[in-house]
Amino acid sequence: MRKFLQSLLFAAIGACVAFNAAARQNTGSKDKKEQTMVYIFGVAQDLADTTVYVSSITSVAGATLKSHNELENWMYYSEQFKKHIEANYQRPHQTVAVYYDRKLKNLEKKYEKVEAKIRKKSPYPPTFKYIRPEEFHFKVPLIIQMDDDTDEQ
Repeated sequence: MRKFLQSLLFAAIGACVAFNAAARQNTGSKDKKEQTMVYIFGVAQDLADTTVYVSSITSVAGATLKSHNELENWMYYSEQFKKHIEANYQRPHQTVAVYYDRKLKNLEKKYEKVEAKIRKKSPYPPTFKYIRPEEFHFKVPLIIQMDDDTDEQ
């Protein structure tokens, strides 16, 4: 169990490093940005616990995608979900992943794959806690809205 949790933690850290490196490479170039509707869901888990929190797929109007369909400021979306879990379920130390796509069907397939992968890879049967859209839904982060306002001036 410990080795599994350590490898999962290292994988999450590696993904964060890769995303940061990709973001740094793109800062020097002028990325084409597009505001659009995206569908998004999140998965959160304390690596020392078997409870997995999964949000419903929600639509986010006004999300900004960069030229390679990279969700701009994706870390703010994961932070929204992490804060919700920590505040409403008193579960600190959550590791969060956020998945998104422009097409609902593509994201529904990803949702099923992610859930199946968690069930398959967990050494102990995970307990899934599904978060309904009435309870939590993703929003365009305020920092993005503020950046858009300053760009227009």
